[in-house]
Amino acid sequence: MSVPYHKELFNSGKVRLFVNLSNIKDDVADETMTMHFYATDSNGLPIFTETLAIDEIRNLYRHLNAISVIKDETSQSAKFIETSDEIDLILNQLKESDLQTILSLLEKFESQEKIKGLLDSLSSLEIENLHGAYHHKLISTEIENLEKLITLEIGGSITKTIRNHEELLKYSAGQPEKIFQNWIEANLWVFGIEYITKHDVRKIALFSEGDILMESVDGYLDLIELKRPTHSILKYDDSHSCYYPHPNLSQVIGQSLFYLQKLSEYKLNLEAEYGLKIIMPRIKIIVGRNIDFNHDQRDCLRMLNSNLQSIKIITYDDLVVFGKLLLKTYETEEAK
Repeated sequence: MSVPYHKELFNSGKVRLFVNLSNIKDDVADETMTMHFYATDSNGLPIFTETLAIDEIRNLYRHLNAISVIKDETSQSAKFIETSDEIDLILNQLKESDLQTILSLLEKFESQEKIKGLLDSLSSLEIENLHGAYHHKLISTEIENLEKLITLEIGGSITKTIRNHEELLKYSAGQPEKIFQNWIEANLWVFGIEYITKHDVRKIALFSEGDILMESVDGYLDLIELKRPTHSILKYDDSHSCYYPHPNLSQVIGQSLFYLQKLSEYKLNLEAEYGLKIIMPRIKIIVGRNIDFNHDQRDCLRMLNSNLQSIKIITYDDLVVFGKLLLKTYETEEAK
């Protein structure tokens, strides 16, 4: 039985709520599918309408699917609240008997006090250990996800093959660059403690939507420019027996220099309108891979980064390496 494209969700006699699925041909949907919600009054006059694109539909599905009382049709949710990822980890690490005990105790707390009651019952050391365990699990999982995304990108058609990996669906998008942008924006810890917040690039019409504006810990603006892992970085010059920037990379560097120029030209306007500090902005270019680089290639990239003022080239393999080094830091702290 196929899913109905049009369905009435609610009818109070005064208000009727409908959902409609569009851009489906011969019971087959693709990335152009949309979901329309609209309501009418008892006379059929429209009250409101809203349309969700495919990524928004997926976000809604994942959110609802995470609530067991909806997903499993149980009489009550197995989760005492709609939990955060950190509380989920706490519950997952408890034995079944412990979980039942805590669920019974939590019945004594008001809804908004449940997390507070749980945390108050734990010692500072227990909270610290759980916090560290949560971040270790988070980083470990996300580094694995990044490696999977890189593998899918190398295999081609990542926008399609990503649909076969449930754990990666939260990053899905219509463009490969956007998939990796989604990963970066969800895992800003990969830049360490260098940045404190991300600004909406769409509000500042100097950049493309593939760029990420970051505010450093000291309150200044930096830019992260994202390209695909399959972009080449270096090319070999047979006549001089040396490596030089590949045209793909040269184009990105040129674009970054243009952005630096625009930041300088619009500095006063941007600072006044958005409250940002713009002094010697830096641009990080996330592009390509270097895992198979030989010594000469690594030396060339090192020299290139050393001589590019205000621009730094970071590969996707560098992000993986940093994540694994961070994991070792957590493991060292746990071993103490």
